[in-house]
Amino acid sequence: MDNGHRSIDIKKSHLALAIACAALPVPQAVMAQESDTQIKGVFEEVVVTASRREENVMEIPINISAVGGEKIEDLRLDSISKIAYYTPGLTVVDRGARDEVPDMLVRGLNTGGLGPGFSSGTVAMYLGDIPLQVDLKPNDLERVEVLIGPQGTLYGQGTMGGAIRYIPNKADPSGFSAKFRGTASSMSESSGLGQEYGATLNIPITDTLAVRVNADSVQDPGFIDYNYVVRESGVSNPDPDFSDPEDVAANLRRVKDANGEDTTSTRINVRWLATDWLEANLWHYYQDTKAEGRQLTHRLAFNTGRYESAMRYEEPNHYTNKLTSLELTGDLGFAQATMVYGRSEYEELGQRDQTDLLLDLDLGYDSFPTFSSYTREIVDDQSDTFELRMSSQHEGPFKWVAGYFQNKYVGEGTSEEFTPYFDQFWVDNWDGLQLRPDSLEYFSISNLEEKESAFYGELTYDITDTLSVTGGYRRYQFETAEVGGVAFPLFDTVAFGEPQDSINVSSTSTQGEDEGDLFKLNAAWDIADDGMVYFTYSQGYRNGGVNAYPVCTPEQVASGEQEPCIESHEKFINPDTIDNYEVGYKGRFGDRVSMTAAIYHIKWEDLQVASASNISSLPITGNGSAAESNGLELQGTWLITDNLDLVFSYAHTKAELTEDAPGLVGDLSVYAGARLPGHAEHQGSLNLNYTTTVLGSYDLALNYGLVFASDVYNLVGGPDDPLYMIDEDTDEIIPGDRGGEAIPGYAVHHLSATLTMDNWMVQAFADNLWDKYYITGTRTNRSNLEDENNGPGVGWGNGFTQRSYGQYVGTPRTIGARFTYAF
Repeated sequence: MDNGHRSIDIKKSHLALAIACAALPVPQAVMAQESDTQIKGVFEEVVVTASRREENVMEIPINISAVGGEKIEDLRLDSISKIAYYTPGLTVVDRGARDEVPDMLVRGLNTGGLGPGFSSGTVAMYLGDIPLQVDLKPNDLERVEVLIGPQGTLYGQGTMGGAIRYIPNKADPSGFSAKFRGTASSMSESSGLGQEYGATLNIPITDTLAVRVNADSVQDPGFIDYNYVVRESGVSNPDPDFSDPEDVAANLRRVKDANGEDTTSTRINVRWLATDWLEANLWHYYQDTKAEGRQLTHRLAFNTGRYESAMRYEEPNHYTNKLTSLELTGDLGFAQATMVYGRSEYEELGQRDQTDLLLDLDLGYDSFPTFSSYTREIVDDQSDTFELRMSSQHEGPFKWVAGYFQNKYVGEGTSEEFTPYFDQFWVDNWDGLQLRPDSLEYFSISNLEEKESAFYGELTYDITDTLSVTGGYRRYQFETAEVGGVAFPLFDTVAFGEPQDSINVSSTSTQGEDEGDLFKLNAAWDIADDGMVYFTYSQGYRNGGVNAYPVCTPEQVASGEQEPCIESHEKFINPDTIDNYEVGYKGRFGDRVSMTAAIYHIKWEDLQVASASNISSLPITGNGSAAESNGLELQGTWLITDNLDLVFSYAHTKAELTEDAPGLVGDLSVYAGARLPGHAEHQGSLNLNYTTTVLGSYDLALNYGLVFASDVYNLVGGPDDPLYMIDEDTDEIIPGDRGGEAIPGYAVHHLSATLTMDNWMVQAFADNLWDKYYITGTRTNRSNLEDENNGPGVGWGNGFTQRSYGQYVGTPRTIGARFTYAF
């Protein structure tokens, strides 16, 4: 088996059992092994490198889940959101392909909303050893490792909540191999056919040099209908008389299955075994996604159907990830040395409906009867990463890891808002001076540079054969500089007579830096041959940043007037930090049950929260309040019989504020005790696997699975917390209401049958078997509805109905077949 596992001799008739039992990222998978007299259940040793050396996952005293490549294929875990279903402590907010990176939360550490533009920023993602924020298509992977909790003393990038590592298969000089794969599927709400196909080629060049190539394509037809798209911007009425079919048809058009996806990805590895002690790996990765609209419905805001969006414009988003890296690994005898350099690039071009935001500004846009607006956004990012690391290999009571990490990031972005024909309305009705032919109403530009560097390491001492302690340390530095500016071209042209193509950007520049120390302490005790308990105290942090406004001069502060500036203490956003306390167990109970368990307590301080500046109430990010998270995480496998096993996971999470948070939600403050958004208090999975032999020698594996989650709050405190404002004149507490809600929980089932025949594998599957309709997140909140329970959206002049509130939904029932052929 070439997926990071130590091989165990098994009968071919039980190969399907090994695959089926690997259905979840549990610490060990169950296999069947034939003895002289009976078939006895044993547990496969899953080898990972999370501790920076190869070790059995059950012998590492940290909370880690390992998902092998075969497991990913068996359960069709084609995104990090699906992997998270089976990883206790990890929550991913799935908003569909249009979001280039899903928002990932660990153990409830989140204060933001669940819509686009919100990100917890607490989880680091790696492709190999290079940080890369991407929803990787996980084809031809050796495994995925998910580490829960701070990892700053073992990994280069600072991580407050955890780290996700995609470990790809390497080229093999020992022989040629090829694998072809394909999937066809149909969704209950889609009119198209989903297709996935790809190939892997392993090509030896010499006895020490080989190339491995992957190429894959995903074509998802989508299932959300955009049935309210304006035919001609600024001419068509986005809110026609819906009782008149002719008026509707004259102004609006329908787009079927408007949230589809077309993704192509390639990965190339050149592996050179230069000497018996030196190995070099050159990697190139490319993933290009042409996503369509949002996976969003407007049932409350606009009375749409369950899988319909009321957006006025199609909302495509085209983004590309590239990574080129070189990894050198040397066996120095006493230690293994690793040097990694990588350059990643990201490009994005997107369009979205901006009508609701401009209507909400209440600047007269609703006076134009056929007003609508859209935004075009361009992003261009680049990161350079260097890491040098050494891990001890010598015998003795001491083991150590030490490394240096540096990452330089440069990002550029522009945002352009267009209001077609609003200039003509201005000239005709408000004495405008001239037209603005390109209809460019707003323009912003941002240039961001960040540099993060750190020295980190861990030292382990084996006090006895069964007791060890580990200490970890990280010294980090962080620098950031941002230049940003905005312009209002349409206003300048129409109201003040500036040239018709002018863009007068008013820009500001801000810089900031920070440094600090992090510590870790771990103790592990082998209480039996098949059991270990551990205790971990670890610190984590999230990088800070700057608020891109100029610092007020003394004259501006003394004026008492509203000024577009901030005070000096508001310029830099400090890192927020956590103290993580965890007690865990890893072990077996007899020959049939394997389990890991962890209980934890997290203290979170200096939360990075949305706020407003003291002088002009400008939107900024500040530090304030505190929170804590407490929970229990379980995962394991039970070999019920030699042909039947149960794999399970469960997490209980309780995360809440421990201090009042002034101004956390707009002008509203939140009391201590409010539940943090984004996490379910209860979530988990069950998978029942049955294996047998059919037609004499073919392996058949049947899988029935369930993933479930209780309700999730979309904002801090959800519908229960009593928000408040303070009256500036009387200091009276005024209750506030911003439309928080509890997103209902769900249970989703899946079923598959897999037949393995020599070099072939054929699988029939049904995901979301009972066609469950469920909500995964919201866009804005119910304060944007006239009636929080029944809608519709807030009304404006000329019949406009705001549609900014929407609900992201899960994928409906999908039935399909997949195959692989390997030789």
